[in-house]
Amino acid sequence: MQAKSTSNVKGIDVSRWQGDIDWDKVKADQIEFAWIKATEGTSIVDPRFAANAVEAAGAGLKTGFYHYAHPELNTPIAEAAHFIETVDHYEVDLPYVLDIEGKAGSIGAAEVTSWAAAWLEEVRLRTGHTVMIYTGAYFAKTYLGKRLAEYPLWVANYGVNKPMGNSTWSSWSVFQYSDSGKVNGIRGDVDLNAMEQSFYDKYNGEQHPAQPEDSIKVVVNNEFAVHGRSINGHVYVPMRKLGDAISVKVDWDNLSKTPLWNGKAVDEYLILNHTVYISVRSAAKLLGGSASWNAGFREVTIRYPY
Repeated sequence: MQAKSTSNVKGIDVSRWQGDIDWDKVKADQIEFAWIKATEGTSIVDPRFAANAVEAAGAGLKTGFYHYAHPELNTPIAEAAHFIETVDHYEVDLPYVLDIEGKAGSIGAAEVTSWAAAWLEEVRLRTGHTVMIYTGAYFAKTYLGKRLAEYPLWVANYGVNKPMGNSTWSSWSVFQYSDSGKVNGIRGDVDLNAMEQSFYDKYNGEQHPAQPEDSIKVVVNNEFAVHGRSINGHVYVPMRKLGDAISVKVDWDNLSKTPLWNGKAVDEYLILNHTVYISVRSAAKLLGGSASWNAGFREVTIRYPY
């Protein structure tokens, strides 16, 4: 195993335990990527998953999602299905991750290896997305066999510059070197990770096709507000940018998994590259006004009473 170096890219991983995160401050603290907990077992969805997925990418971080496994309780296919169902429709930059550690070792090395291989293959085949493994250095050495060597390794080993070696992987792609890091925008501790620059370069743009640029001008009460894009014949705009432009509070409701516009649930929205887009028609309706389209100027006007 190689030691971490100054050339590594700095990142974090988060879950419900980090609470409400100010992702703009995180990005400003030179954090380039974040893996976000999505699921656990066959039924648990992290309460902060949707908000973190949207807000982290919106702040400019490269993102990935991970699943915490319970091989001692469930089949790999059942857990894979739960993960896939949860992350479907969310754009993502980094590989999907199987987090396998702790009580998973109770079923023995051979079974753990087979279980992990089955989960990884199921997710890769059903999603067409790159997958990888997260685990502790001792767990990798003790329980994870050579059958898993084809998958990149994200390894945890705290308080050292070089993680413990194992017989399956000769090097790591990501190294979690601390579970007590301090990052602006996060209250309390957070895991810190070093990523090899070559790994970052390989995965930071391949997972989704480029989206068309926001090029349609949106004017609200005679003032330019934001640029949007045409999707299936309707104009959509970045919801948070529009809200900021016209002083509307925009939130994300974790219970209903929908965006909120001044506390009201939004029906017509899309998530593109982790950014929530609201239809101009829906925004105008929520404002108590109307929207009109000027094809010659490729411009939408929203008018509503103050």
